[in-house]
Amino acid sequence: MRRYLRDIEEKTSGMSGKEKCSYVWTYYWYHILIFVSVAALIFLFGAHYGFGNKKPLFTCIIVNQETDGERDLGVRDGFAGSTGIPKERVVIDSDYHFSFDGFQIEGTNEGSYEKFFFQWRNQEIDAVVLSESFYRHCKEMGGSFRALNDGIMEVAEMDLQAYVDEGECRAVILGSDTFTKMVTGKEDEKLLLAFPESGRNLDESRLFLKYVCERMRGGKSEEIIN
Repeated sequence: MRRYLRDIEEKTSGMSGKEKCSYVWTYYWYHILIFVSVAALIFLFGAHYGFGNKKPLFTCIIVNQETDGERDLGVRDGFAGSTGIPKERVVIDSDYHFSFDGFQIEGTNEGSYEKFFFQWRNQEIDAVVLSESFYRHCKEMGGSFRALNDGIMEVAEMDLQAYVDEGECRAVILGSDTFTKMVTGKEDEKLLLAFPESGRNLDESRLFLKYVCERMRGGKSEEIIN
């Protein structure tokens, strides 16, 4: 770049400002074009990764329940509004339907099973709404769930029924799993809200559990599970 600037300075000495501009554009227009293009690419790359590609601050996956984008957005907006977290950085996603063990659902996208455990391994899932049988399946696959009285919320503070596993409260019971009942006829399947130990966003998880408790206390469980 310095070489080009020195060359321009030497060859345009004695020219007027207008003549210098005309000379530069005539003989260096392609250099200018390349420089502007590279600068624009650097700016767009920096803007995308610095401002437009922020990771979620909280992700809750709803497994094998009714897919309802409107409900998911309602939960997202309600949670974000009650905590001040930007809603674009909260993910509530019920588009996860797959078979496992003896639980068979026809016509599902089994790729979501791989996607779920890929996100789990990458520490991208903070909370899961899941059936009791899938909770056990996750443990068989090597997953573990956080004890809720270990940095999230004391059991005594919760208005929901605790789900005790290995002597610890590791989930809360949202109710019976009507989706599983519809598929298998099993009537005593519990629907749980649990938090993988691999989840990174502990503060947001604590706030989400508090939010769910408040919704359930107010008789608004349908906002979460129906």
